[in-house]
Amino acid sequence: MKFTSTKHGNEIIHELVNATSITSLKTLEDHLNLSRRSIFYAIKRLNKELDMMGLDLIENVRGAGYQLTKDTQKKIIDLESKKRLPINFFDFFENFIDFKNLMQKDRITLMKFCLISRKQTSLNDLTKYFNVSKNTVIKDLGIIKNNLPDTLTLKNGQHGKTIVGDEIACRQWVFENFLQLLNLISPYTKFIKNKWFEYQLRLLEKITGNYFTDESLLILSNFIGWDFERILSRPNCLLNTDIAEENYSLTYTWAMSLLNDLKINSKAEAAFLAEIVNTKAFQHINEDNPMISRIKPISKHIIQRFDDIAGVNLSNSDNSLNMKLTIHLVSTYYRVKYQINYRNPLVNQIKSTYTETFELVRLAILPFNEFTRAKLSDDEIALITVYFCGALRNLDYKLKKKENVMVVCSSGIGTSELLISQLRSHYPSINFTGPFNIFEYENSSFQDVKLVISTIKITKNLDEVPVMTVPVILSDSDLQEIENRFQEVGLVAYKKINNINPVTIMDIVANHARIFDPTGLEKDLRLYLSNSSKLKLEEDNVPEAEFTFEVVNRSYNWEKAIQLSLAKLLSKNVITAKYIAEIINLTKTKGTYMAIGKGIFLAHATPKAGVNRLGVSYTLFKKPFEINHQKIFFVVGIAPVDNKKHLKVLGQLLQHSKSENWLKQLREIATPMALKKHVFL
Repeated sequence: MKFTSTKHGNEIIHELVNATSITSLKTLEDHLNLSRRSIFYAIKRLNKELDMMGLDLIENVRGAGYQLTKDTQKKIIDLESKKRLPINFFDFFENFIDFKNLMQKDRITLMKFCLISRKQTSLNDLTKYFNVSKNTVIKDLGIIKNNLPDTLTLKNGQHGKTIVGDEIACRQWVFENFLQLLNLISPYTKFIKNKWFEYQLRLLEKITGNYFTDESLLILSNFIGWDFERILSRPNCLLNTDIAEENYSLTYTWAMSLLNDLKINSKAEAAFLAEIVNTKAFQHINEDNPMISRIKPISKHIIQRFDDIAGVNLSNSDNSLNMKLTIHLVSTYYRVKYQINYRNPLVNQIKSTYTETFELVRLAILPFNEFTRAKLSDDEIALITVYFCGALRNLDYKLKKKENVMVVCSSGIGTSELLISQLRSHYPSINFTGPFNIFEYENSSFQDVKLVISTIKITKNLDEVPVMTVPVILSDSDLQEIENRFQEVGLVAYKKINNINPVTIMDIVANHARIFDPTGLEKDLRLYLSNSSKLKLEEDNVPEAEFTFEVVNRSYNWEKAIQLSLAKLLSKNVITAKYIAEIINLTKTKGTYMAIGKGIFLAHATPKAGVNRLGVSYTLFKKPFEINHQKIFFVVGIAPVDNKKHLKVLGQLLQHSKSENWLKQLREIATPMALKKHVFL
């Protein structure tokens, strides 16, 4: 949305125009990555512009946030709809590139897209397209040049610059970054989605029995449109490499038919199209698909390894997990096979929010790494992690009410399950149904549905049921907004006394005085307000874990070593002798799955094997012992009481074990006290 020249103004207007309720200051900070000072300044400038246009000003609802009146929202939307926008990529690149106030990372991504898509682009063109100085463009081009793969080159031509080289490499980069590219250009275009290519993909679904997620359809339909326009405008980009006969699959046959309709006769183009189609996420795969029978046992093995390492029981608790993970791993397999790098925009958030589960999944996916003969990237591991996060959160979930909230998500099975499991975890008394894709949403019964929560903007308000849009991973401000909506629709009662919120206090202060250091003020407020909550935490009757530490200098065989490592937990009645016997029996019958590498052994079994309360033992053996030819010097004994409480200990240990320096220092420890300090670094 290009509404104003005020810095950050368009982003703020976009948030407020699309908001279905009051938008808090914290939400604007989180979504736009701006400081309070920048937001206050931008809103002040925006209100001057709105006043000059005869529109209502942005309202500051004290203690709640900001909003536009319905009349102003409608008028801004009408103003934007009157502007002519490009209907295809060719039109966009020739006539409509005009970006303002982009972050450097986004600007470089779009600049690279421009240099791949256009025949040549001059420095003057780039300064005009991105509204920056020539020096900034030159710096950006230097970064692009230094980060290109060996098969691509930034070339100077008579009329400007372009990226040339291996055609497949050019297309793969665009395909890998296409969702981000669509998000960046969508406010300036009308062609998201390409209806004809979407129809062709729906036809492929009927042919194969494999059905894409909504996000996959969006990416594929528009990428194929870009690819077709590229070939049409630049015939030298047409692929003509000979291919092997075994590429004749249903997807390949469909690709050949589609290209024939476009008057393109190229087996290599059909093979490329078939390859990329198979790399996108599916929400359902035909069970007759030969990849299902190959990957399903691997998926089952991964879940069992996760259970064994984490000491949980997902194999029996969630019967659908294996099928969901299998479907996901089919597209993962093709991405690995065709060297398509998946760009996961949530990877860092998942790694920080679900650190323990992420590290456990990294160990559990070894069977898939062996199958593909490749090591999965953190982006791919993060995708798989959300399946396990959702399954762990849903272990104890039960439906409790008829009135429900419908959850709509188009990102894929795993992220959808993660979203709904987060909601169930925070609001166990509310019945969340789904997740549904857009097609299912449009064909659903809305009886007893009080609210729809969606990760994508829904334009159709069916049966007058209110709809709110949220991100896949919910922040504190998102949860607060969700709770406000629950109160509005009567799913939860209004709180008589609201919790004291530092952000609310700062909003009030900002109305009467200038805040010179917003970050410092918020930090001090949070520190002051947290004092009252500390007493409450001390009064909570929550059983603490029992930790023991031991350094052993003598040499023992593996059975005696395990018994010794758990002896203190036994003496403190944390576990029974039966629990130690079960760990030894599991090691004999199942092999060394408890050995996680680097000389570390996780000694654990299920809670019902003889656990009385949560406990962890750390035992360092100065003289390593062997289990099935694996040398072990550090045994961590875990006594879990449920599927979750011990995972933080596991995740922390797995994080430490990746550091060779940490392991080296561990081997040199001589006393239990030093071991304790080292473990809790």
